[in-house]
Amino acid sequence: MHPRNPYRIPPDFKELALKFPEFRKHAKQKLSGKIEIDFKDAAAVRALSTVLLKRDFNLEVELPPDRLVPTLPLRLNYLLWVEDLLQLAKPPTEQLVHGIDIGTGACCIYPILAARMKGWHFTATETDEVNFKCSVDTLERNCLQTHVTVVKVSAESMLHGNIDTTKQYDFTMCNPPFFDSDSFGPKSRSEKRPSPMCPKSGGSTSATEIAVKGGEVKFIETLIKECHELKQSVRLFTTMVGHKSSLVPIKAFLKEAGACSWNETEFCQGRTTRWGLAWTFCDNIVLANPPLSRLKNNVKGPPPLNYSISREQWSSKGEFSVACVLLKSVELLNSLKMEIRRVKEKKDRKAVEFIAKENTWSNQRRRQREEKRIANHGFEQPELKKAKIDAATLEQQNNHKFRLKGLLLVEETDADFISLQLQWIEGGLGRESMNQILQYMKNHLLEK
Repeated sequence: MHPRNPYRIPPDFKELALKFPEFRKHAKQKLSGKIEIDFKDAAAVRALSTVLLKRDFNLEVELPPDRLVPTLPLRLNYLLWVEDLLQLAKPPTEQLVHGIDIGTGACCIYPILAARMKGWHFTATETDEVNFKCSVDTLERNCLQTHVTVVKVSAESMLHGNIDTTKQYDFTMCNPPFFDSDSFGPKSRSEKRPSPMCPKSGGSTSATEIAVKGGEVKFIETLIKECHELKQSVRLFTTMVGHKSSLVPIKAFLKEAGACSWNETEFCQGRTTRWGLAWTFCDNIVLANPPLSRLKNNVKGPPPLNYSISREQWSSKGEFSVACVLLKSVELLNSLKMEIRRVKEKKDRKAVEFIAKENTWSNQRRRQREEKRIANHGFEQPELKKAKIDAATLEQQNNHKFRLKGLLLVEETDADFISLQLQWIEGGLGRESMNQILQYMKNHLLEK
């Protein structure tokens, strides 16, 4: 999952059930006390998406029962990847971002999220009458008409005649139908077994939303041809891909069409994996894979660093609880001049996100010894020793672009142990920075 995706840590279903009655009726409690929902139940997934949009983005959305339900982790993964690509494709002096969403769906999900989160502008197209009306209602309900325009179009064209070619657009987005309408659904060994008519999660859909003649390969091939004809109007074209096997033929089409550069990534969220493809016909844009786009939750990227504290070790520190260990840990992070953001609150599992804009942790023990010596003896450090102490951090402190982002997870593993996990997200010196911070915490966490 993308490092900036807020759902890297799943939402607390118990909290949602207590706060939102419309979600509570779909929540079920297991014998262990854990609250869950049935992700094969379209109504439950619809309720989850609507309450998360309301709670986390202040978006009021009504999703029709017979249309595709947008799951937020996947949509955010796609949007955040596009944001990464724009850093390569868009001049930093230009502030306004204007994208095109091809087939915007029932609630204009990409445009409303981007408008609310980033202030982006969108032209969104839609062929389905129900989706079009619902999207217009969504924009009006959330007062986003100044940022997003929805255009009703015919199915014969994706871009031609649907956008104002006198304007310059930054990117396109598209979530195409994944299946071939002539052989829709997974093949079954039994003629009696019904083929599934909707995704495993996300529930109900209309047939045109998930199936098209020729499948996604044919759909994207047609899209590439139209993109080539509009290459003067759009910097960057992107699409989601539902099947990994589709990537090879689609990239062959890109090469044949004369794309100057292209980029692919993987969107991983839970058990669902999708792929993203981006391309450009601008020879001054190089779409190298942004390092953030290649990260997958618990799959790629450095694994978290772990440190366990026993009840016996903590005996002189007072109450042995997740809350107390987290409080002491946050105090240590604050002492390193880090910005702290709380991202998860449960009795036995709490997490915070931390951001450092300078390296304050390298050679901490040596720094403290020198400071103590200066305080005791009242004289300045020799210039040579100063240089030695600061050598590891001076370059980064002078670099205003330095930034480290990580996640601290504190959880109770059993009655007598609490574990700390430090997960690198982006920036700094990667795992090396995390190791240095963890060592600092180990040295000070159990101090009296």
